[in-house]
Amino acid sequence: MKIETIVFLMLIPLAISAQKLNHKVPDPKKDRELLIGYCDRDGFKTIQSNFDSAYLAEYPIYQPDNATISQLKTKLKGIKVTIVMGTWCGDSREWIPRFYKIMDQAGFKYKNLKLICVDRDKKAPVADLPALKIERVPTLIFYHKKQELGRIVEVPAGLMEKDMLRIVSN
Repeated sequence: MKIETIVFLMLIPLAISAQKLNHKVPDPKKDRELLIGYCDRDGFKTIQSNFDSAYLAEYPIYQPDNATISQLKTKLKGIKVTIVMGTWCGDSREWIPRFYKIMDQAGFKYKNLKLICVDRDKKAPVADLPALKIERVPTLIFYHKKQELGRIVEVPAGLMEKDMLRIVSN
């Protein structure tokens, strides 16, 4: 293998990790901003949108089921989660703050979370996005040892924490 190829292959992870976190773009439908690409929870505070106020309102009022949280705590070891969401999306505004409240109470290690924000066409400058086959947002995908365990698409079937427990218990 040529040295140029080896150097190039070594630089790919650096380029991916150097992608700007919490990138903002104008929302073409409203006089607001969207987050796009890889994000974290801190990004919600940085945009002028309905998402930041919805997050701040929804997070404190949601009260997860304590018995389910206790069970979930024991099941999260080795679990990774990818969320694809839109800061423009009503379901994301409702369910993503609830996800964070559940995971905060369950002691989830956020190094195991990949948060991808998409535009209104469900696109983002993220290389692995097409492979996730996202049709609706938010989509929460749970993995163990790189194996997909299950998804919550758009809205959970019942209480989010119960759906999450069912998925990670498989």
